[in-house]
Amino acid sequence: MHNVTISATASILPPTALSNFELVQRLIDGARGRNSVDLLAEERALDRAALIEKKTGLRSRRFFLPTENPVDIGASVLEQLMSDQDWAALDAVIVSSSSTHGFPGLSQQIIAASREEYGSLGHPFVLDIGSNACAGFTYALTIGQSLIQAMNYKKVALIAIEFSSRCISYDPNAFGISTLFGDAAAGILLSSDTSGIASIIESRASSLVDMQTLSYVKGSGMTAHDQKADVPQDSRWFMAGPPVAIGAIDVLTDEIRRYQAKGYAIDWLIPHQANLKRILLPACDATGIQIAKLCTSFEETGNTSSASIPLLLDQLVREKKPIRGDNALLVGFGASFSIGSALISFH
Repeated sequence: MHNVTISATASILPPTALSNFELVQRLIDGARGRNSVDLLAEERALDRAALIEKKTGLRSRRFFLPTENPVDIGASVLEQLMSDQDWAALDAVIVSSSSTHGFPGLSQQIIAASREEYGSLGHPFVLDIGSNACAGFTYALTIGQSLIQAMNYKKVALIAIEFSSRCISYDPNAFGISTLFGDAAAGILLSSDTSGIASIIESRASSLVDMQTLSYVKGSGMTAHDQKADVPQDSRWFMAGPPVAIGAIDVLTDEIRRYQAKGYAIDWLIPHQANLKRILLPACDATGIQIAKLCTSFEETGNTSSASIPLLLDQLVREKKPIRGDNALLVGFGASFSIGSALISFH
């Protein structure tokens, strides 16, 4: 078995931040623009805007600009990951996204764009993961680890790109989910080297298919080659909020306890950015994880879906908080409660 390490991290947060009230006004304006005005729904939405932070902890979220596109953003993340690296040694690029789909995939388009700048880039394995929503990155990590261990790959780039703002249903009736999501892109570079930031101790991916009716039931319909396409309203996201929140607490606590039962110390918990007050904090309380050890940006970024975990890992590394020997548990749970997790140990 080859050792698998994380040799680089990277992230991009959009410059534009929207407050809760600004987002709710977008929901109202969107309904008005489609001539589907519901004055009662508008009034309820404005009243509830003041409660978003109280109930979830969310103050604002970031949105990419209309002029920005996933391919350019993904290529920028890859460039950060490959800084001071040999581009010819890149064996695979895996992209996770629950908000951007199309043919050819983002991974292929990112490689094509990067090759124009870096001629030594060869013809790596490419893969897009789009059906696992918030768990997409942890699924990518498990696959990337397997490519190094089983296929003798040397370097595998994992990139998560979320343009959730283009998949939000701008309608007061979709208030429960539309207010929670934000945009971001982030990634890590896996390597077979023994040096690097951290080693992967264990990873896994699974699903609870009997709970599939609780999560997203419609895809974005957005093509990767037409980045400004307007996603039809009936193809935008849906989620059964309260049942998902209850199920998510169970999923997260069960995954934490699974690692605790094996005797692993969890010095840092890096979950995807689900509801802070209704999911993350209760799970920490139930499993004895100190709040100071919970990595979260939910208050300022919202749920950035599959980009959450690499975004938080990059922030943790940049802030130089982990010490040698610290363990971090990465946990993502998404559509149909697909579950991915990994335990890493910092060097």
